[in-house]
Amino acid sequence: MDLFPFKQDIDDLIDEFVKAESTTLADMKRVWLSRKFSYIYEARPSTNLSFFLQSLYAHTIRHMVSTASFSQRLGGIYCLYCLHET
Repeated sequence: MDLFPFKQDIDDLIDEFVKAESTTLADMKRVWLSRKFSYIYEARPSTNLSFFLQSLYAHTIRHMVSTASFSQRLGGIYCLYCLHET
């Protein structure tokens, strides 16, 4: 299973959140909904779902623990929350 498109969606989501210079969960949700996460919603696998989710969680956590800006790390936290709620 190629996870690159899914990880790219996460990277793009967090980058857009950072560019918006926002710090609220409501702003993250607005960006999340506007992007529609095409790969995550439409192309998620029907088998190996646990591997798929763990891979997305791990990729998002990398944003949280990076040495990037506060907004980048905050975007990672919000993204993890949104993934979990989805």
